[in-house]
Amino acid sequence: MNWKQYWSGFITDKKLSDKIHEMNEVDMDINGRYQIEEICHKIYTGYDSYKSELDNVRQELLKKIEEFPGVHLQTSRVKTLESLLKKVIEKRHAHLRDKSNRYSKITGENYKDILTDLVGIRLIISYRGRWKDLHEKILEAFPYVSDMEMYHKYKLIPHSMAEHAVIAEMPKVYHAAGDDISEYENAGLETHLKENGYRSIHYIVSFMNTYIEIQTRTIYDETWSDCDHNFVYKHDAHRSHAALKEMSDILCLLTNAANDWGEMIQEIYETEAVTDGDDGKYRKNQGFDLQMEPFFDRIDKIHYLLEQFQKRIQ
Repeated sequence: MNWKQYWSGFITDKKLSDKIHEMNEVDMDINGRYQIEEICHKIYTGYDSYKSELDNVRQELLKKIEEFPGVHLQTSRVKTLESLLKKVIEKRHAHLRDKSNRYSKITGENYKDILTDLVGIRLIISYRGRWKDLHEKILEAFPYVSDMEMYHKYKLIPHSMAEHAVIAEMPKVYHAAGDDISEYENAGLETHLKENGYRSIHYIVSFMNTYIEIQTRTIYDETWSDCDHNFVYKHDAHRSHAALKEMSDILCLLTNAANDWGEMIQEIYETEAVTDGDDGKYRKNQGFDLQMEPFFDRIDKIHYLLEQFQKRIQ
């Protein structure tokens, strides 16, 4: 398939025609050619060979992190060509008129030094309370640069200014409303509220002259995130989108409650704060704060939302 056929089919399939049209009206090069098509064509012709290099980087990264503690599951990938082109278009479009933003400067040559998730890895832990153990191992493998002022000077630490393997931007904690984020703030991490309930910690590291995104979250948060990403996020045109969004919101509450309940199970196991009694009842140790009311409140809210969802079904 030649480029013109691929390009036409790609922007139609990915529903990018409106964005491309808007960009073409204002974003032409000095020779009158449409910038975004030229950029994507250059990536299209060279990405296959570069992708094999990225896979080698991914394999080396996996060797580096194979002994990280508390990891229940790990997945990794190199971005596909279609996913890459879609991201380049969407990022350049979003910042088309903001010339100070690095995404407005993406070209067919420099995208490797601007996009930070060409290689991605996800580390899944069982319990949210174990996040700090993994965080410390990540910083041990990818330390901050020696001059912390660099993170204020640069949005993204250039490879040329980084040691062999470093944190390339300040780690970000994405959290939901009502979450206790004091531990993250005390550890110096940036915190960002996500209205849809997304929870995860994101690290961008510079490794082998490649930016890599490392995401860490619990198995509960991963369950909801995977479901939301596959069926809700960026699927606004789907005929069932509103219903799916409402179902995802309820699932988010369910998985978060399960996450906290699992944390309590772990705490009781490790401290024996609640012990079995001969009369079939349980004994709570003094000093152990067993707060059940918040769980009742959350279950009541979930029950109410389920009833509202049921009522809307004709």
